[in-house]
Amino acid sequence: MVTTFVTGAAGFIGTALIELLLARGHRVYGLAPSTDAARRVREAGAMPVMGDLLQPGQWQDIAAAEWVFHIPPRLTCRRRVSRKTATFMSRARVIMDAHLLDALAGGTTRRIVYVADASAYGAAGPRPITEDEPPRPSARGRYFTAALDRLDGYAVSGLPIITAFPGWVYGNGSWFRERIIEPVMAGRAVLQIGRAAPWVSPIHVHDCARALLHLAERGEVDGRYFLVNNDAIRFDEFAATFAGLASRPLHVRRVPAFAARLVVGPVLADDFRVDAVLSNIRLRGIGFRFTYPSLEDGLRQVVNALRVTGASIANP
Repeated sequence: MVTTFVTGAAGFIGTALIELLLARGHRVYGLAPSTDAARRVREAGAMPVMGDLLQPGQWQDIAAAEWVFHIPPRLTCRRRVSRKTATFMSRARVIMDAHLLDALAGGTTRRIVYVADASAYGAAGPRPITEDEPPRPSARGRYFTAALDRLDGYAVSGLPIITAFPGWVYGNGSWFRERIIEPVMAGRAVLQIGRAAPWVSPIHVHDCARALLHLAERGEVDGRYFLVNNDAIRFDEFAATFAGLASRPLHVRRVPAFAARLVVGPVLADDFRVDAVLSNIRLRGIGFRFTYPSLEDGLRQVVNALRVTGASIANP
């Protein structure tokens, strides 16, 4: 039985990952910074460990497991993000990484799967890029550069780090629930920015969790992997495809592209104006196969799950 420690265990990706790990027979501990987070970790089937990545504590002793999945908070389109907030998150990310990775140094951990933000590669354009492309961080990605740069030092010190860069992770939770599912199901307008939606690379949350597990099993130490579907989509396809499969009318409220800074803040505005297409050839090269290879496949699962549960909404 493999002992596994998961940060961000109460979140969208974390709870999906816990379910997979338990199905594989792992003993799973999930870091929980609050009693509510501990409840969600327990409901997912893992053993909650009270602690905060921003503060050293006894949780660091338990973190030194055989496998570690580091899923710290991300800057998402769920809310408006100011430069002040992003700067705080950037500094916090460095501190959180240090508290975890320093605790693992010199230990017996065999795999560390570190979840980074794909915006660190920037506005890649409509042509798919691989992980070997020189990063050109977007406005959002620049706030993750400091933490990513520090990973090289930890790798040199011998920590078995594998870095994952998920694309737009969708499913019944997080930003997708708030921005797409809830308004469509309630007959409210979905907010869309600009007339020409950018190209983005999506991945279903369960495939994302499966890919993280696959990296722990077969990923190359010190390697980088994009976790994205086979085909890029226009961002507005999220809402249009979901509404069509759910047999609900789609009401759209368009905001001019120049107003993106006012709606989502200056940090996230780039994400709604530029193309960023990522290639999954390296992930597929180590044997990963998608359960939901296309957006339609993934959203059909979301719609069917909503129908089974009476259109209930999952945890964020």
